[in-house]
Amino acid sequence: MNGSQRHDQGASLAWIEYTSPEGRAYYFNRDTRVTTWEKPDELKTPQERDSVWKEYSKDGRAYWYNTKTKQSTWTRPDALRPQPEAADADRPDEPNGQADVAARQPRVESPRPMPVSPARRTSARHPSSESLPAAEQRVGSDNNAVRGSRSRPPVPPSSALDTRPSGRREYRTAEEAEKVFADMLRRHNVGGDWSWEQMLRAVANDPDYRALKTLPERKDAFRRFASAAREVERETRRAEQRKQRDEFFALLDSLPISEYTRFRKVRHLAGDRAEFLAVPSDKERAQLLDAYIDEHVARLGEERRQTRSARMREATEFLGTLPVSASWEDVKERLVAQFDGQLMPILQREGVPLDTLYFFARDKDSVSDPESGLSMLDLMEVYERAISDAERREAEQHKQKRELKHRTQRQHRDAFRQLLAEHSAQFTPTTTWTEFYPQIKGDARYLAMLGQPGSSPLDLFWDQIELLSDELYHERKRLESAMREHGFGMQTDTPIDAVRAFASGHCDLPASHLDYIYEQLVIKARRRQDEEDERRQRHRRRQLEDFKYALYKLEPALAPESTWDEEKARIGRLPEFKAVGDEAACREVFDLAVERQRERAQQRLRKRRDSEPRKRSRSPVAAAAGTDKRSRRSDDPDDAADSSELEEGEMVG
Repeated sequence: MNGSQRHDQGASLAWIEYTSPEGRAYYFNRDTRVTTWEKPDELKTPQERDSVWKEYSKDGRAYWYNTKTKQSTWTRPDALRPQPEAADADRPDEPNGQADVAARQPRVESPRPMPVSPARRTSARHPSSESLPAAEQRVGSDNNAVRGSRSRPPVPPSSALDTRPSGRREYRTAEEAEKVFADMLRRHNVGGDWSWEQMLRAVANDPDYRALKTLPERKDAFRRFASAAREVERETRRAEQRKQRDEFFALLDSLPISEYTRFRKVRHLAGDRAEFLAVPSDKERAQLLDAYIDEHVARLGEERRQTRSARMREATEFLGTLPVSASWEDVKERLVAQFDGQLMPILQREGVPLDTLYFFARDKDSVSDPESGLSMLDLMEVYERAISDAERREAEQHKQKRELKHRTQRQHRDAFRQLLAEHSAQFTPTTTWTEFYPQIKGDARYLAMLGQPGSSPLDLFWDQIELLSDELYHERKRLESAMREHGFGMQTDTPIDAVRAFASGHCDLPASHLDYIYEQLVIKARRRQDEEDERRQRHRRRQLEDFKYALYKLEPALAPESTWDEEKARIGRLPEFKAVGDEAACREVFDLAVERQRERAQQRLRKRRDSEPRKRSRSPVAAAAGTDKRSRRSDDPDDAADSSELEEGEMVG
């Protein structure tokens, strides 16, 4: 060993590690009498001195910061994982106790960025000082150029200044070290309600306190131990409470109490019993009594319901098939006489007193519970059930009778439809009931339908005729479509043989339907012919009307004495005359027009003759005015047009 190595070993032996009341590790130099939060370089292993990773803690959880890459992580880097063989090879002359002290010294340095969990990850690479633990902020302030006297580590006691750090056991796994730490807490009777400071004051000088190397590991182990201790304490308390409850319920089972018993009576009966006094307070005892009574009342209520239901079923079976006409008074007397011992005390002829109570302990195996008896309402319910059953049976019987009647009527209708099907070959759409009735009036299937509700024989007959009409209509449409497709013209004089031959080659029609279809086709052809004749006549009348108005518009106009021969040349040039094409019809119209002109001339002549006497009786001035008025009226073109118009409603042949 050279001089520098001996100097380093002596310097490392001068440092001693202590723990503050808050649980933080600090270091004291026996030679210089200096205390510091930071782990001295003399106590660091070569691996720690050469590493770029620095260790910090946040809320009791350790994290590591890389001073070179500026990265932080919650996981211990591989470079800082312990390598016992390499450490021993580097320090062959170092005492075992000093090596152990150096290995277990926690590092507390100036704050560095801490790793961010995935749930709280932000874009900030370096957290602010407010996000670091208070202890680390204090350590960071201690490393500044100016340090306050209040932030310095405490001075170790004088009795410990000359001591050297004792050796610490090494453990193979973290679980084994945590188990030793937990055993140490049990030896000191640490409870689940202890705080961290209270625990430190009790175990700080115990060698097993340093079984875990870092303060965060110790705090995590203490939290888990305290949580488990609290759970054990809770389980112990629950077990004690269950035991007290069971003993208290056993005490209540031995007392004569009912569902109406109050706590003061229980206290009077068992106030000096050990089971009663084992429960801490009257409030808890009253709560246990309420729970006991609720439990037994619920069980008793269910038993009472079952007993009452069984007795009601027995009463219902006793009544049996009660007729619908049975009265309540008669049934009540029968029920009271039969079930006198199972009724409530108020209904029994020789029953128990009305104030009789059912005690849980005394009457537990008894069947004399007064409240489990049948009441008058229960008897009425039994009666109503029996009457309802009777009404239901009667309604079921009526329903069966109606269904049987409806089934019989349906069978009669089906039989009559079969009868119609047998005569369907004789039916045509024009067949009437009067023609068909004589053929079936003596048939049993027809007679069975008489007086039956629903569809009558006549209704079923017309239904059959309507179905036949629909069938023939579709067959006729199919035949007409084939005729149009193949150019077969149906006329009123087309023979039936031609239609039958065409149908046999293009349509598959029943022979019995072809005669009726042929008649319908002839009727339809005749209707088309009549419509065509009517259309031609209307056209002829419109042509003659046009010719008549053309005669009235001739210039010069026709005179009353005009003749056909005189006007024939002029009339023959009219287009209306050429459109008619019948000289005889045109001459008749001409004669009517001339006759009309002659009548109008005679009317004007009569009007003049009638007006002459009135002219002589007027003054010369009035006569002149009348003359002027007649002259103006004769010059009016509208009057001239009116004279040439036919009177309303006048027709020409």
